[in-house]
Amino acid sequence: MRTPLMLAVSLGLMLPSVTPAFAQQGQPTLYEYNGKQYNTLAQCQRAKKRAKARGAVAGAVIAGVGTALLGGNVGETALVAGAGALAGREIGRATVKRC
Repeated sequence: MRTPLMLAVSLGLMLPSVTPAFAQQGQPTLYEYNGKQYNTLAQCQRAKKRAKARGAVAGAVIAGVGTALLGGNVGETALVAGAGALAGREIGRATVKRC
């Protein structure tokens, strides 16, 4: 009975010295996305979502204006703007580094 208790106490005392050094320092976990650091995972995920949305808007605007300037009708302009939005969203999503 005494030996398991001694073993448990000795392991309990030894455990803080076994933990990794980075865990003992108490530094917060930082999340990185596109060269910027965020304190929480939620902030980092919002930045990823914004990048995808901005890419979609930029793709739609650029493709739509380009088609309109080249003389496309309304249907062609809408179709190309939709394809540009999809391409822009994929480009915005592909720039994800880590989060």
